[in-house]
Formats: sequence, C-alpha cells, structure tokens
Amino acid sequence: MAQLVLIGTFSAMTRLSVKALRLYDELDLLRPAKVDASSGYRYYALGQAGKAESIRRLRALDMPIEEIRLVLAASPADVSGLLAAHRQRLRAERDRHDHMLAVITRLINGEERLMNYTITVENLPAQIVASVRRHTDLAGTGATVAEGFGVLVGALTQAGRHPAGAPFLVFHDVIDADNDGDIEICIPIGAPVAAASPVQVGQTAEVTAAATTHQGRHDEIAPAYHALTTWITEHGHEIAGPPRETYLNDPAVTAEADLLTQVAWPIR
Repeated sequence: MAQLVLIGTFSAMTRLSVKALRLYDELDLLRPAKVDASSGYRYYALGQAGKAESIRRLRALDMPIEEIRLVLAASPADVSGLLAAHRQRLRAERDRHDHMLAVITRLINGEERLMNYTITVENLPAQIVASVRRHTDLAGTGATVAEGFGVLVGALTQAGRHPAGAPFLVFHDVIDADNDGDIEICIPIGAPVAAASPVQVGQTAEVTAAATTHQGRHDEIAPAYHALTTWITEHGHEIAGPPRETYLNDPAVTAEADLLTQVAWPIR
C-alpha cells in the first residue's frame, strides 16, 4: 500500500481530473492498481503517473481515445506513424477553420453575401441506377463516397457501360458530428447491367421533391438543408423519403467556388 495513492491524490499529481480518471477506468485506458472491495475507493500506483501524463498530453492535442489506446500499446516506430496521422488531421482541421475565417471576413467586408436558396418542386423521374450502400461517420464521408464511386466506375467500365446521368447520393440516415449512418452512392445507367456484389442494379421510384441548388464547397451545404426543411414545413408538406444530393459538375475540373449540388427532399 506504500506505493499506492487514492484517486484524489493521483489526480493532483497527474493533473487529470477525478472525472477523467473514472472515465479512463471505464474505458479500460487507465485502470486503478487496486479498488477496495468494501469502500470502492480507487488506488493508483505511483508508477502509473508516466502513462497518465502521456494520456493527458495526447488528450490536450485532441487525439481520440481509441487512438491514444493504440499509441500506448505501439512500438516507438508505430507511435511515430500514429502521431504523424494525427498531425495531418490537425492540419486539415486548421485549413478548414482558415477557410471559414476567410469566408466570414469576406461577408463582413461585403465581398460576399449569404446565399439565398430558391426552392422549387421537382419531379424526380424513375431511373435505373448502379449503386453501393455504405455505413460512415461524418469525418469519413468524403473517403467513403470516393471509394464507392470508384467501385461503381470500375464495375461499369468492366461491363462496357457509361453513366447516363449525374451521380447522386441518398442519405438514409442523418450523419453529423454525433451520428453515423448509411448512404447510398448511385450512378444512373441507361439499362440494366449484370454486376457483381456489392454493386446493386435497380430502379429508383418516381418522386416529387422540394429541391434547391447549392453553389460552393460541399462542407458548406448545411444551409441548403435548413432552407429545404423550413420551406417544407411552412408550405404544409411532409417529408416522404431520404434526401439526395446530385452532383451537377465534376469536382476534378471545377473550382470549389463553382461546384453545383442539387439537394432534393421527397415530399407529399
């Protein structure tokens, strides 16, 4: 017991709150060396302070818990790779915030105005599509969509077929910072074609939808969804299916500011 200290003392030593230490215990990231069976008091060994300091520093750098777990178990060479990957993530996040600051500055200076979305009611015809369905979180959406389109293009190329319309996504679930979910990645084709799993070939239903077009970066598309849901509610309609995004021009050859995405939400 001479080398053990209560959780409060260990918290003061390591600058990790008691709440954080309890969480790390629950997550099996930093277990107490001893838990008194009768009182439930948690005791930590002095030798655990080094691990606690590593956790504290990595959390201060916004590294996710699961990645910290990998770092603590990794070899020195693997630790470098994990840290490099997190550095790249932080750089991407910094670039995203730099872009947002630049946009806000242009709005303040009157160089840009907030986009006003025009809502129209559109008939989305039935289409034969090749599609793949994927589960993703918000951070992984871009990579998931790119992978899915790659699978579809490869399958169509192998079958000697070409797209017969603009590609689109169907969002079967709400995907945001707190929720992951399913998306369906679709390419219209003129007629049915044989395709190997996981590519599915089928026909979408004809639907009536409230639609609008977003111009600009995809990570700034949220106001288009807000404009649609507001319009649908104000005009007494009901949502009748998952929304879809149709990509009207090619991001490989189009400047980000000129990208056009139609957002359509089925209604009744």
